[in-house]
Amino acid sequence: MNQSTQKQFNDILRQQGIQVGIKPIKDIPNEKCRLDEVERLGVLGKDFSADSDYNALTQLSTITTGTQIGMINILGSNIQRCKMDFGFSADQSAIAQELPREISVCQYSLLNPKEPLVIEDMFLDERTKNFQKLEAYSELRFYAGSPLVTSRGYSIGTLCVLGTEPKKITHDQIEGLRILADLIVSSIENDLLKKQDEGNKEVSSNNQNQSMVKYFSTSSILFADFVGFTKLVEKLEAGDLIETLTVFFKGFDRLALKHNVTKVKTIGDCYMCVSGIPKQEKEHALKMCAFALDMLKFVEGINIQHEVLEKPIWKLRIGIHSGPLIANFQAGAFDVWGDSVNIAARMESSGQAGKVHISEKTADHLGSEFSLSARGEVELKNKGYFQTFFIN
Repeated sequence: MNQSTQKQFNDILRQQGIQVGIKPIKDIPNEKCRLDEVERLGVLGKDFSADSDYNALTQLSTITTGTQIGMINILGSNIQRCKMDFGFSADQSAIAQELPREISVCQYSLLNPKEPLVIEDMFLDERTKNFQKLEAYSELRFYAGSPLVTSRGYSIGTLCVLGTEPKKITHDQIEGLRILADLIVSSIENDLLKKQDEGNKEVSSNNQNQSMVKYFSTSSILFADFVGFTKLVEKLEAGDLIETLTVFFKGFDRLALKHNVTKVKTIGDCYMCVSGIPKQEKEHALKMCAFALDMLKFVEGINIQHEVLEKPIWKLRIGIHSGPLIANFQAGAFDVWGDSVNIAARMESSGQAGKVHISEKTADHLGSEFSLSARGEVELKNKGYFQTFFIN
């Protein structure tokens, strides 16, 4: 289909979308930066068909989720281009190559680009119930898409799967889709790197002061804080206070090494760490929760000594949340930020002394490995209401 014909076809589809009541998304977060990223990577015009890996990853997405159709879609300012599809007929594949973004289900992923989008029944969901009136969507009932988020933290599209029957998918299946989406982004960015001047790349990699900022699609973040620290400051001499904090923090550092958890920093009496980066290990939440329980045991052991010596008792409060984040790696420095980090901090501040307070996102990663007690819905300051749990 030539460019002029494609434009006419898209205009007709847009009009049909308006007529059946499909509402395009508005106020997309960071849309200009996102579109700059699409342009930087050159993915709207890129031909994916020459690389068999993209085809294999698309097929694997359907096997992982038990669905019939898989697609790699890139989202421009007003169009969606399908770069790879599996499960379509030749006619369906030809139509899907380019569609107006306004009648794309994937457009809804841009409103929350760091989380997977799952629609169990497109006929019932408010966003997609009118899509059945369009011929291209008339037989599609299920949708799941994982955003293609680049190392700079912007979504350029989705790896999505579709089915002809309503269905639910498990946390592990959603995780599988996320991992496949990460592999696709990695391939896209590696292709770009290969085109860059090798000499310049070597100079850059040898610059010890260079800062590398990178997005990670999954991780677990822990904050630990001593309850009543202000009163302890009033009771203890400065030397005793610093000595005791040093004992605790050095003990936590040893435990972090044991559980393959990365310390980020200490802020006063607060200890912050992260797991799952840079290797994106599947067990990041399991490791973090095991580490948290060992932290409580370590504090309990020190407190037994304090009781004998008639010293003040220290009470630790721990909060954990799992999700995406941005990390900054630099010689001699490391830091992380993002909404997931802020939620983890709120999990700690709304927790209880002597307990590990985890979010539902973290609980989803644990399976049956830990015994949990549901705390119910908890309001986290400036973050809304969350289902949370205590580890028994």
